[in-house]
Amino acid sequence: MLRRLACTVVQSRGIKHTVNVKWVRPDYVPSYKPEKSGDLEGLPPIPESALGKDYALSEEIKDASEAVKKIFSVGHLGRKEYNVLVKKEMMDRVKRHQYDQGSAETKIAYLTGQIRYLQDTMDKFPRNKRMKQLVQERIDRRKKLLKYLRQYDYKKFEWILEKLNIEYKAHPDSFHKLSRKESLKRLTEMHCDDIRNKKLADYRSLLESQQGPFLKQKLEALKFIRNEQQELQLQVTVTEQDIQKVEKLLADWTIKDEIKQQAQKKKKSILLDSD
Repeated sequence: MLRRLACTVVQSRGIKHTVNVKWVRPDYVPSYKPEKSGDLEGLPPIPESALGKDYALSEEIKDASEAVKKIFSVGHLGRKEYNVLVKKEMMDRVKRHQYDQGSAETKIAYLTGQIRYLQDTMDKFPRNKRMKQLVQERIDRRKKLLKYLRQYDYKKFEWILEKLNIEYKAHPDSFHKLSRKESLKRLTEMHCDDIRNKKLADYRSLLESQQGPFLKQKLEALKFIRNEQQELQLQVTVTEQDIQKVEKLLADWTIKDEIKQQAQKKKKSILLDSD
């Protein structure tokens, strides 16, 4: 009994190695990456010489020297002031009026500016756990607002996706954990399907190649039977319609066979030229 069991185990292991199936674990993509969040563009092109949000409203800064403007520029004030300009630029795309701060589309634009700023920061400091948590919270909050807008005003939902260049990716209904065993099972099924389809295609091409000679023999046999029945003054069982039907099938097969042969010749010539 043990000997039989050992033989079956060895045979099954050998069969596994003969199957040409290779499973590679997909690359891990963090949830804050644009591929997962749906952001189709990065930070807006704001130059470092741009003035800060509050300082740009001052009348005195317009007549100030270049040195003073440089002090109050984004490049000198730091990333925090740059983040404020990013959020302002995103909100200006969608806000209804000058003082719009509380509409759904303005909140989505505000969160989008924060998300893209945090994504850019995470690319530079990928081990910052606090920053990763913040960007994920913003992404989840934006998804909730987009879901709300999609449910109650679909036209505005599409408009804001176009304005902010966002791809809506809703929360999945269910979570399925990826496993090597299940993936190998699916790959093996796909491999078996490919083998079966290849064999069926080869058998179909073989039958199609034999269809022409068979139709020729059938046509000759039908004509012979009809002539013999007419000469012997017997009941004619083969009509002209039957013969014309076979002739039409043979003509169609001849055209398809010529096209197939031309395609094979062209493929061979391309392969020879590439070599």
